[in-house]
Amino acid sequence: MSTILALDLSKSSTGFALWDTAASRPVSGTWLLGSSMTTTGQACINLHQRLNDLYSVSPFDTVIYESPLNLDSSKLVTNADTTFLLIGLAVHVDSFCEAKRVRKYRCVNQTTWRRHFIGSMKRGTKTVQWKAYAMERCIQLGFRPAKHDEAEALGVLDYMCEMEGIVPPWRRDEVLRPPLSLAR
Repeated sequence: MSTILALDLSKSSTGFALWDTAASRPVSGTWLLGSSMTTTGQACINLHQRLNDLYSVSPFDTVIYESPLNLDSSKLVTNADTTFLLIGLAVHVDSFCEAKRVRKYRCVNQTTWRRHFIGSMKRGTKTVQWKAYAMERCIQLGFRPAKHDEAEALGVLDYMCEMEGIVPPWRRDEVLRPPLSLAR
């Protein structure tokens, strides 16, 4: 038995999905870690509090989160403050996992989990489309995410199940993956 936590880190809307392998469905949602006026340090404190709250109710032994950014400087599409924030949140997750002695924790590249969860898409697919695809795939699997950040956390969770060799209940009866109506 294992409990997996998947995260889509963001200051304004961190998506989370927590699944105990003995349960039929994960618990998922989003957390507001701060506003444009919130410092990176305070956002990390807020993340720590949310992680601690979850851990106290359901100690997780596996954590996976989306890599904060593609750190190839030629492809960097954000400013230094956002880069600092996203890397800080990711490092804070690692630190929390070390402190709690979480068995396994890692990050996954956005392209990798999306390819698994959504399928391959043509080059140039826009971010807004990826978010809509994640929402649609969740609905196909019986989830009802309120926001795309929650949908993406569920996608990261689904990817981790595949990596762990776990067939979750929402995938057991899936014979063929239905195509996305918005795709292509």
